[in-house]
Amino acid sequence: MPKWHSYITRFLLLAAASVLSISVLLFFLSSYLFSSISNNAIHASLTSTLETGESLLADYARGKIDLSLLRERVNPAFNSGGEFVLLMDPQGRVITYTDSAVPYLAGDEAEALLRSVQESDQVQMATIRHRGGSAMLAVQRTDYGYVLGGTTLLSTVSSNASFQQRLLLWMCCSVLLILIISSIATKRMGRPTRILADAAAKLISGEDVQLPDTLHGELSEIARGFNHMSRTVARAFQELRHEKETMQQVLEALNEGIYAVDENGQVLHRNTAALRLLGGEETLAAKEVLACLQRMIAAQADSDMPPMATCQVEQGGRLLEYIVTPLPDQPGTPRGASALIRDITEQERLERTRHDYVANISHELRTPLASMRGLAEGMRDGLVTDPQEQLRYLNIIVNEVTRLSRLVNDLLELSGLQSNPVAFEMEKIDPGQVVWELHDLNLSLFEEKQLHFTFSLPEEELPPVRSNEDRINQVLTIFLDNARKYTPEGGHVVLGAERHPDGVRFYVKDDGIGMDEETCLHAFDRFHQAEKSHSGKGSGLGLAIAKEVMSKLGVEIFLQSAPGRGSEFSFVLPLCA
Repeated sequence: MPKWHSYITRFLLLAAASVLSISVLLFFLSSYLFSSISNNAIHASLTSTLETGESLLADYARGKIDLSLLRERVNPAFNSGGEFVLLMDPQGRVITYTDSAVPYLAGDEAEALLRSVQESDQVQMATIRHRGGSAMLAVQRTDYGYVLGGTTLLSTVSSNASFQQRLLLWMCCSVLLILIISSIATKRMGRPTRILADAAAKLISGEDVQLPDTLHGELSEIARGFNHMSRTVARAFQELRHEKETMQQVLEALNEGIYAVDENGQVLHRNTAALRLLGGEETLAAKEVLACLQRMIAAQADSDMPPMATCQVEQGGRLLEYIVTPLPDQPGTPRGASALIRDITEQERLERTRHDYVANISHELRTPLASMRGLAEGMRDGLVTDPQEQLRYLNIIVNEVTRLSRLVNDLLELSGLQSNPVAFEMEKIDPGQVVWELHDLNLSLFEEKQLHFTFSLPEEELPPVRSNEDRINQVLTIFLDNARKYTPEGGHVVLGAERHPDGVRFYVKDDGIGMDEETCLHAFDRFHQAEKSHSGKGSGLGLAIAKEVMSKLGVEIFLQSAPGRGSEFSFVLPLCA
């Protein structure tokens, strides 16, 4: 039962109980008053009976009336009203009596009453009961004898009982009427309240509810105010729901994982990225993050400004970094904590690559500079006097300067490609001519290293392709330099071109040391160098430059390699329209 209904019912039941209590009080008060009035009437009736009997007894004693006349006056005078009388002489002998007095005078109680009056001048009274009813008796001694008067109580008792019955009936009817009125009033009075309560419950649950226009009086004003509030709340709910959905979409779109718990350690939110990075909820990484969140919650109770914690954990071969911060709330009151989870595997790898690159560049610069300084100081100090030896020193210095210039040019080239948004000029290219010219240009370099360098072209002439010839030559040269550096003496390197469903495929293939899967994944990264211990390698920028060039041309580079089985770099150029 709703509270408002209970309140109205209690009020009406209280009213019914009040009416019932008042009725009971009136019942007892009326009974008391009726009894008092009845007693007064009985006493008055007895007094009148005694006076009448005393008058008749005096007239008889004076001889004004004889015995027969006395008897005639005694019976008619009292039988009709329920009163009766008994007259006795001074010696206590019965002179006459009313016929209706016989049932009440035959008992011991009447005799005791007559004896008591002989010993006192006061009026003696007593109530006599027998099977037929009861009567009130009064005895008075006079100068002419004794007068006993009485009146039956049957009519009085009957009247009292009738009054009480009517009063009880009135009480029952009143209470029943109050209950009926209460029930009807509860329904009529409770209907508007029930409508308001139901509408409020729906409003709390987020429904858009409006009260009907059938309410009248003050309730109509309440209904208008409620409807205005309902519209305002509905708009607020809609805005909150939209903001929540937007925030949910934003959190789900993040690559970083979000993991939040309340002050009891129960999960408030975790996005898809968090589960993906942690590998699920039951992994060691997930449990470690949850434990760190719980430690942060515990730390909130000990400090007004709990510190932000940054930790790392490994999961599935990846390195994860998570930053744990407390959720905002009143100082000293635990509210919960959240963790921002990021995959820093690539970041750490790049950091290591940069470190290695700086070390490599430093080495590449320091070694030739130290060598050139030593040679130059020797010549300056006159330690080298032989012209042939001086010429050799100068050739070494020139070669080192050339290598340093090439390193600087590579750096400038890569920086320019990454910062310059201008596209390359496209032109018509003959694939066969590109392969022939590059083969002739690089053949002597491969022969110096005792490598077998060949080219491969199909028998039929390849159709022309559309690209930038200078940049294509640059990329293929980078591939050839890479093959020459990582192919041992006696190895084979092939430069070729062939038809492809999407155009013409260019490739450089060698049978050198090859690369493992991890090295292949990062072969085109900046500053990356495989086989750092191998001598004769460059700065590690060649393949990065090749990738930037082909990206600007809109062409993808393909790499196939395996340790000990060589490598193959290739790309496909589209045909001319």
